[in-house]
Amino acid sequence: MNGAPALQRLTGPWRHGRWRPGVQLAAAVAIAWGVATALHLPESFWAVMSVLIVMRPSAGSTLDAGWNRVCGTAAGALCGLAGVYLQHHGAPMLATTLAVVMLLAFASAAAPGLRSAPVAALIILSAGGIPGHSALQVALLRMAQIGIGVGVALAVSTLVSEYHAGARFDEGCAALLHGIAKRMAAARRPAGAEAERIHAGTRASLGRLAVLAGGADLEARWWRRGTAGGHSAYRDKARLAARIFQDAVVLDRVFRQMQGAQADAAWREAAQAAGAAVAGMADALAGKGAPPDLDGLDRCAQASQGPLSNALLAAPLSLLLDDLRNLQSALVRPLPEQPTH
Repeated sequence: MNGAPALQRLTGPWRHGRWRPGVQLAAAVAIAWGVATALHLPESFWAVMSVLIVMRPSAGSTLDAGWNRVCGTAAGALCGLAGVYLQHHGAPMLATTLAVVMLLAFASAAAPGLRSAPVAALIILSAGGIPGHSALQVALLRMAQIGIGVGVALAVSTLVSEYHAGARFDEGCAALLHGIAKRMAAARRPAGAEAERIHAGTRASLGRLAVLAGGADLEARWWRRGTAGGHSAYRDKARLAARIFQDAVVLDRVFRQMQGAQADAAWREAAQAAGAAVAGMADALAGKGAPPDLDGLDRCAQASQGPLSNALLAAPLSLLLDDLRNLQSALVRPLPEQPTH
């Protein structure tokens, strides 16, 4: 009787993607080590090091943000090999190593894609003596191991990773919008430190959504059928979610600064309409219904432009309505099909 719940507790983290990144990283480490050992390469741990530098949790992130690491690692390895070549022809070892690493460190500050370059260069430049091999030969062997690690990381990410970044993005975006909607329609509004803590958590969630949106767009480009769908559909939705959050913050500040606003029927109606519109959009993102009817929010925005006491609501309600309409358009736009494995 208790077997099913226990099995669900064990398999739940895998289905939700919490165990998959760790398992695939461990598998990539083992494969890289095995390939380097099978080829009888000395210092096989450099292949493992390359996997740890390049590997990312999903195929989209490995070939998007992780691709920058691949390019940076390759550039650093080539620069390191050039430094070893200069040392082989008489250049001072310490001066050459410091010069190459410092130059790449400076370049990585200006170009984030080169952040892994100094590490890769140092791996090559630190090539010591192995019996029967010169420093240049050791550097070339390490280059080969870096290539093995990078290749294994890309192969495992492409073949084993979960190709559902788009669904995970929609789920996360829906949860974020549900939280915003709940706070909009709440009878009590947090103030001071509590409000800032909530806003900081939401901003952190938006940052994670932006990263996930990049991977989802990359996957969508891979699996596109025909020409439907924009090349940055998920990034567009992430930007609109951020703007909806900003609109909600402005609206919340207006409510908190107006004394007695909660007792005013028009203001309560506006808060309820805004919360219902955002909650409906969250349900649509989660696949629980059609895009919401925004007429109620539209009526409140129009009504706020009349009486002077409600005029402060006009701008935040109109901005929120505009952003929700744009997100509604993004939801009905067809997206590319993606694999189901």
